[in-house]
Amino acid sequence: MKLLDLDPRWLEENGRKVGFVFTSPTNPKWRQTCFFVPSPRMFACDACRGLDEWKCPHSQSGLVEAAGVDPEWFQGCTAGIAWTVHGPLDFAVLTITPSIDGSAGGLWHGLITNGEIR
Repeated sequence: MKLLDLDPRWLEENGRKVGFVFTSPTNPKWRQTCFFVPSPRMFACDACRGLDEWKCPHSQSGLVEAAGVDPEWFQGCTAGIAWTVHGPLDFAVLTITPSIDGSAGGLWHGLITNGEIR
């Protein structure tokens, strides 16, 4: 299966791609995140106290919502985790390491290699 088949969307902070969110290959109701920089907290940060926790622009949920995804239907990664990108930031040929492990929440665990889900 190709990553492009899973409606991937870039997660951007201040105009810079910091990760992406994609439909889980094992449960199409859910999405999973992957960050190229240390991933932010799941919900609102201390600087955004008083805001709706889903809308904090410094959180995984805020970045996912800004990408046009319902933030209630995604499984974020552990805060502070970052994956390594090999090659260009292009979903058609994207390779990242290590694997993405969503198994704790019952979602997909596998590799993305040259734009392919394995």
